[in-house]
Amino acid sequence: MSTTTPITPDEIQGLDLYLLTAPKIKYISVAALTLFTWDLILTFPHELRLWNAKWTLAKVLFFVNRYFALGTAILMTFRSANAFFAVIALLLVANIEMILQLRLYALYAYDKRIVLPVSALFVTVLSGMMVMAVIIYQYEKNHEAQIFGACAILGSVDWLYLFWVPMMGLDFVLVLLAGYKSLQHYFQVPDKTWSGARLMRTFARDSILYFLCNFLIYLFSTLLGKFGPAEYYQLGAITITVVPPVSANRLLINMYDSAHAEQARDTTRSVFDVHP
Repeated sequence: MSTTTPITPDEIQGLDLYLLTAPKIKYISVAALTLFTWDLILTFPHELRLWNAKWTLAKVLFFVNRYFALGTAILMTFRSANAFFAVIALLLVANIEMILQLRLYALYAYDKRIVLPVSALFVTVLSGMMVMAVIIYQYEKNHEAQIFGACAILGSVDWLYLFWVPMMGLDFVLVLLAGYKSLQHYFQVPDKTWSGARLMRTFARDSILYFLCNFLIYLFSTLLGKFGPAEYYQLGAITITVVPPVSANRLLINMYDSAHAEQARDTTRSVFDVHP
């Protein structure tokens, strides 16, 4: 004689929320993937120029950022998102943070007083967030319910909305250090038209814009986790998977183009100086 397990009201509510939000999340995921793919197409001519450049760690991180993000966006679009994607998104953001750190270290001429503390802060933040992601993943596995063939997560951890706060703090430290050094170099250079001064101004502008863009994305995810339904927290993971990689790609491409434009301008100036 077979027995059936009664369905609790919480499970029914979880199924209703799943059926309500799943199609919307899917549409948003498809839109995010489309946006990212369109940006890849627009920036592909710049990528071709970078393929011919010398291979460096920054170049490797750039291509990892582009295509790891693309793979992540595809997975989030065609597979059911869960806490495991928080780990993937965290690894993706960690790659972006490494790009920013390399730029910061070069700005400070690899001064150990900057390199060691910032690297230690990065490792601490990444390790703490990885532990948080594992805890969230275990929680969702323990609170997963199969209701009429559909998988629903019953509830969420109370501090889920705090997940991206440590990364916001790290970005804030990086932009302060980059902005301070950029302004210091700029004001110490008498000739503001010098190529180095212009590059520092570009670096400071792009760093601040990148910080504001990603700060708003992390803030959106935090507020959504705090005040929104738990089922919509996936929207934060989707935006973090798309927007920071796109902004990081634009940041590196802009710096590369600016540096080569300055080299071309200096070469042209030297030719006219030699041949008036």
